[in-house]
Amino acid sequence: MKPIVWIPVLVLGPQLLTPQTPSSGTARGTERGEYLVHRVAMCVQCHSPRDDAGELIPQRLLSGAPIPVAPPFPNQEWAVTAPQIAGLPGFTEEDLVTLLTTGSRPNGETPKRPMPPFRMSREDAQAIAAYLKSLP
Repeated sequence: MKPIVWIPVLVLGPQLLTPQTPSSGTARGTERGEYLVHRVAMCVQCHSPRDDAGELIPQRLLSGAPIPVAPPFPNQEWAVTAPQIAGLPGFTEEDLVTLLTTGSRPNGETPKRPMPPFRMSREDAQAIAAYLKSLP
């Protein structure tokens, strides 16, 4: 009789099959916020300048930059630059949480495309805000 090797998968299945991400409980969620900014929401792609070869400049991540893509339709309202978000200049953490959970700024305005109208969980939005606020 062959040994049963699938029992751990049944017992631990969700833990074995779910990608592990940093916990929101460490350092006010900054590790989770970093993961979300760089790997999920991909904020770094629009909010960071690039060199002449089109590569992100590591020393200037999230310091604001020209938008690297053109609008897909000629008359579409489109942002020309993405603001600096490292350190959250001009924003409170709660302002950013509102934007990321509702898709609108606290005053009701929505950012121009290509900024997506995020509808994140409050926990994820708080982790992103904590991470961005922690940056110089």
